[in-house]
Amino acid sequence: MMKTVPTGNEEVDRQLAGGIPTPCLMIIEGEHGTGKSALAAQFIKGMLSIDLQVLCITENTVKDYIEKMKTITFNFTKPFLQNKFRILPLHVYGAMWSERQSSFLLPVIGRYISSNAKNCDVVVIDSISLLTMYSDADQILDFLTRCKYLVSTGMSIILTMHVESIPEDVALRIKSACDVYLSLSTSNIGGKAVKVMKIIKLIGSTSQAESSFAFEVDTNFGIKIVPISTANA
Repeated sequence: MMKTVPTGNEEVDRQLAGGIPTPCLMIIEGEHGTGKSALAAQFIKGMLSIDLQVLCITENTVKDYIEKMKTITFNFTKPFLQNKFRILPLHVYGAMWSERQSSFLLPVIGRYISSNAKNCDVVVIDSISLLTMYSDADQILDFLTRCKYLVSTGMSIILTMHVESIPEDVALRIKSACDVYLSLSTSNIGGKAVKVMKIIKLIGSTSQAESSFAFEVDTNFGIKIVPISTANA
């Protein structure tokens, strides 16, 4: 049974009709610089606040990820030291990956998540694009099937991905299979550069969410909603 988990940011919660439906399979899509990692971090903060165990798989090193998140107000040091928040870095210093070796990454990560299912309630992969770069369609769809199964057992899975990092036909199947689909972009509204989130899909919400809204990532306040309607922009 789905429940709504607040993100820890009242402004974001209002836009999402209360928070994040869980368990769910969520896709956060957008180009570089559109706020995918910041939004994922906001969701992580919300999950940690209700004592859920979170595993974050990232292209950054552990130190780099924690320091990077601190710069936008998300301090995960305490839950990390308490082992409530675990980080699995995909970056291996000095390693040279061939295309063939890289093609094994997605299946290996899928098996790793399954084998650790009892130890984590939420898995965040930021970003899945690195894992799918050299994967074929069958590998991606097998991973999607694994994710759907894990969600059915009560796990929430959040995937960030770059636009067009996955073949269009596969991307359409992923969009139809996920419970939450958020599309991020950048825009210029009234001479102000902002990030825009469109809620394409939000299954499990207890009320009507906004169709889209503008926000900025502030070093003092984190994610800050820009009070400008972009629904008809």
